[in-house]
Amino acid sequence: MSYALVQSMVNPGLEALRGQVHTSQLEVSWVLTAFLLSSAVLTPLLGRLGDQVGKRRVLIVVLLFLTAGSVVAALATSLPVLVLGRLLQGAGGATLPLAFGVVRDLLPSEQVGAKIGAIAAVSAVGGAVGVLVAGPIIDGLGVPWLFWVPAIANAVMVFAVLALVPDTGAAATGRMNWPAGLMLAATLVLLLLPLSLGQEWGWGSGRTLGLFAAAVVAGVLWVTVETRSRYPLIDMRVFRMRPVWTANLASFLFGVTLYSALGFVPSFLQTPTSTGYGLGESIVMTGLIFLPVSVTQFLGGLAAGPLARAVPTKTLLVVGTVPIVVCYLLLAFLHGSAWLVSLAAAIGGVGFGIGLSALSAAIVHAVPAEHTGAASGMNANIRTIGGAVGAAVVATVLASRTTSGQFPSEGGYTAVFLLLAAAAVVGLVSCLFIPAGSAGAGRDEETVDARIAELVDEHNPY
Repeated sequence: MSYALVQSMVNPGLEALRGQVHTSQLEVSWVLTAFLLSSAVLTPLLGRLGDQVGKRRVLIVVLLFLTAGSVVAALATSLPVLVLGRLLQGAGGATLPLAFGVVRDLLPSEQVGAKIGAIAAVSAVGGAVGVLVAGPIIDGLGVPWLFWVPAIANAVMVFAVLALVPDTGAAATGRMNWPAGLMLAATLVLLLLPLSLGQEWGWGSGRTLGLFAAAVVAGVLWVTVETRSRYPLIDMRVFRMRPVWTANLASFLFGVTLYSALGFVPSFLQTPTSTGYGLGESIVMTGLIFLPVSVTQFLGGLAAGPLARAVPTKTLLVVGTVPIVVCYLLLAFLHGSAWLVSLAAAIGGVGFGIGLSALSAAIVHAVPAEHTGAASGMNANIRTIGGAVGAAVVATVLASRTTSGQFPSEGGYTAVFLLLAAAAVVGLVSCLFIPAGSAGAGRDEETVDARIAELVDEHNPY
């Protein structure tokens, strides 16, 4: 939850931050872009480092980075200093993968699914709370407290982890593969930068297309380095396993439908009534409208763990995707009042709570213990990339439906809601490819790891 506050409190307060550091509306977008790039790069690297030197130790370092970044951002009076703080905060992306790894290392296998579901659920609540409290914090305490609050929360968590979480030790052997890490970082930056800024630069511009081409080249080089490495950062043999790649595909589509909505639904709610369709809600009211989502997502995440012991992950994910489809269809055709938007979003929250918790558990159970941090980090990254792709598509559609005024037409928003409903249907189909017995329906963790070892040996030429 302390990390989720960092992640979610900034978006609603972006305009207030722009005034705080005296920058343009165009340049303030780097507050979001810097955090996205830093999180994408550091999440798998820190996850792998946790596998090698101990997840608890790296988790403490990550919380310290979060605290330091929040302090820097709180003290910032210029955009470069604020961006520096956000870059430091990006290390927090590794919080959940490391927490999942700690759970797997310390608890009996039969408890892992439920505990991971609980962690994912609480994180979802933290994200919703961040959106809810951003307005009151700005109005009552001032803009810097968007960062002082998470600074205090994460500082407290450093001492809590030191006092309450036992040392987990190292699960992986070998050394850190820094060349592979640099290639992965280059690939992610070259991919996410044009996805984040392509709308501003122009999707057909030489800069955008050049960075996409460079990302493909860097990605090929990264995979080549990994497959030839004695100590891979991300073991490609593990990622070719069906439970892993299918879960990653589903995670990408969950990212498309979830994270892209977080950016534009608040804007839709705050569109002036003078447009003929806008609801004209304030930042505070927007947070209150999203409050039911936090409740339903929390309950869905809590339910995912016990349900995973009774039904296959595939069934659980399909069940979780259906409310998301319903949510966007309702938003497409019934968005004329705040309570309808809130109801539709709450229905979607059930699906996101179940789906994200089940996906996290699926990855943790599907990979050997020594790859838990790296694999969970990459799964989170793939979800982030999905969110960036979804946000880029949404921004493009809305921009194409924006006339001489500064607000998109109602038809633009309807088209976006229908597009996300279609993406959720594709996500549902992708869940059908997940093996029926994977990740949770009462299978013993040691049996799963033994089978993984057999599969790796079958494909290991050495």
